[in-house]
Amino acid sequence: MYKLLLCWRYLRTRWIALASVISVTLGVATMIVVNAVMAGFSNEMQTRIHGILSDIVFESHSLSGFQDPQWHIDEINRAAGDQIAGMTPTVAVPAMLSFQVRGQWVTRQVMFIGIDPKTHAQVSDFGRYLQHPANREQLSFDLREGGYDTIDSQNPTETPTRPALEHAGWPHRRMRVNRERLWKERLESKNSAENSPARSVDQQVDAMLAATSPADDSSETPS
Repeated sequence: MYKLLLCWRYLRTRWIALASVISVTLGVATMIVVNAVMAGFSNEMQTRIHGILSDIVFESHSLSGFQDPQWHIDEINRAAGDQIAGMTPTVAVPAMLSFQVRGQWVTRQVMFIGIDPKTHAQVSDFGRYLQHPANREQLSFDLREGGYDTIDSQNPTETPTRPALEHAGWPHRRMRVNRERLWKERLESKNSAENSPARSVDQQVDAMLAATSPADDSSETPS
């Protein structure tokens, strides 16, 4: 107890020493907090990058790629198959993407990536972020007849409900196509005189969707 009393009496009379102690304390605390934050950030960054990129990537120097990728996979498995968790062939080439926005065509340079849906999930966490359980179970980009996650599967207890995904997939695609068709019809008949009041676009879309069942659109349903 007397040691604390002596320290307190000493620091009360010498403010420079007290300021030095406080400065060292704050500096050490700041260093501990910064190191903890950076360690967590580095770990999260490594996890995210490892979920996208593989540990080892074999690239071809030719623009046409490997002529027989399966042969290379078999040779790698024969040499070090017991140390490999998974392999998958991919194609990544520069490409040009053109799309239409409000009647105007827009062209952008993109990186076109082709994957093998059967084996890509072995070397990537991409499938975990798909919004349909069937697509997560087997990596696929097929549209589904409903059943999409209205609650985020990554954090089901911390994220709010997403009611917009209740009509995702083919229902949303059909609704959008019908809406665009109705808008075109309205533009074409804009100058024509009509005696009866026209229904709103939303009412017409709802009526068309009610008359069109999923069974009638078998040609649009993915196999």
